Amino acid sequence: MQDSYIPKASEEKFCEWISLCTVRKWDDWVSKIWIKKLDWTIVEELLENVINSDKYDDKPIIRTYASGHIFFNDNRTEVFLLTTSKDGKSQHQFTWWSPSEDINKNVIIEEYWIYKFDLEKVRDNARFRTKIRTGVEVVEEHNGKPLVDWVLIENLDSNEKSFYRLVCLMHFIVKKYIGNLGFSWEEHTTDAKWYKIEELNNISNVAPNAYIVSKKALELLENEKK
Repeated sequence: MQDSYIPKASEEKFCEWISLCTVRKWDDWVSKIWIKKLDWTIVEELLENVINSDKYDDKPIIRTYASGHIFFNDNRTEVFLLTTSKDGKSQHQFTWWSPSEDINKNVIIEEYWIYKFDLEKVRDNARFRTKIRTGVEVVEEHNGKPLVDWVLIENLDSNEKSFYRLVCLMHFIVKKYIGNLGFSWEEHTTDAKWYKIEELNNISNVAPNAYIVSKKALELLENEKK
């Protein structure tokens, strides 16, 4: 089982210290998290019940992050998603993936008991993962501070014991890139295509956050015009 490289903290502390608040707010401002179990069953839970806990379902939690990009077509009606295949299951998702390089794992800065993310390293990981997985080089993003979502994923360690990874998902919206979007077969990628945003919730195997993150990204772009 890998080590955690995101600190334990409440949702409020993450917002206060790191200025990274979840996009999954409902009308009553209650934050939710989606949980994917070993059998790929997906359920929702209150974020506050998970984010500062040591265990879920009596299984240990480790804390990591993943970062990647959101690509929109010219009229912003479609979004580009990669298909990943692992353990016989497929998922259509953004380009995010956790860093495999130690330099981009060390993203937490602690100053006077206050935590901050090194967002340049988070963006560096996003650009590196996107280049490996799609073949294109992102040279500019719309947002300096990423859109954030959280997911709890059940995994097996080397001894076949179950544990959960609590992943802070960070999304940057692409403004300029070089190359032709595709997929590389690297890091479990097996396909890629454009999807109509308004149809995302009706497509099987689409990551549960694809629609809400796409809509939040479009909202950010609209506000950028004002």
